[in-house]
Amino acid sequence: MNNAPPPPACYYGGLPELAGVTMSVNFAKYYDCVIPWEQRLKRELPLLEGISRAAGRKVLIPACGTGGHVVALAARGFEVLGFDIDEDALVLARAKLTAEEGAIAAISGKAALRTLDMAASGMVGQAFDVAFILGNALPGISAPGALGAVLGGVAGALRPGGVLLTQNLNYDLRWREKTQFFPVLAGQTEDEDVLLVKFADYGADVINFHGMYLARSRAGGAWQTHTRSSRQTPLFRDRLVEILRAAGFADFEFWGDYARTPFDPEKSNDLIVMAEKK
Repeated sequence: MNNAPPPPACYYGGLPELAGVTMSVNFAKYYDCVIPWEQRLKRELPLLEGISRAAGRKVLIPACGTGGHVVALAARGFEVLGFDIDEDALVLARAKLTAEEGAIAAISGKAALRTLDMAASGMVGQAFDVAFILGNALPGISAPGALGAVLGGVAGALRPGGVLLTQNLNYDLRWREKTQFFPVLAGQTEDEDVLLVKFADYGADVINFHGMYLARSRAGGAWQTHTRSSRQTPLFRDRLVEILRAAGFADFEFWGDYARTPFDPEKSNDLIVMAEKK
């Protein structure tokens, strides 16, 4: 097993990206096609919508990726701002938003998309009622001090008393089990069949996560392989709470899934944390 960590990385919308590397492959397109968005939104939206209605109307989604949550919440009448640093992901997000403009306007919803790093969240103004950081985005922020800067930036975009919800994997469990291989995902773009093979190796204090996309023309032909690697910080619950407190959050609630099942560090697949800006 190779435990040498790859170059520093960050996450956007659940997608790992090597810092300082220009990618010619549209990984955002591949990622989007293997995610079962209808099932995912059916599972996640009841919690997200309920929290949004209780907190207010203005929703912020840092690391919005390809925009599924932005469009879905705007189509339920919220005023949503999503942002990301990946232009390929935002191209797909804008296309989804354009396709739903009529439905969003009919229910008086609003949506906007921006190119912005999560650490710069405070630039959008202290105006939002709720922020959602989803798709296991935070563990991919591995540079020293970067996670605190990101959460401080998000706090700066929330009004006093505003709510943050973040969904990540349960690293208390994953770090103990050190699972190496994960289920294969499959999907189709407009012209390709796509498979995603995910695997990981474990260093002394990081997880080196690898996603290998296999793609071939739907008209036939050989499979082409495209691999991206990232460094994940095992973000244990107590460590995440410590960083959130330092960023100005309090009054924590912990769930193991979107049905609000109480978090169990020994069994839960996810760690969902809700907190309030002091």
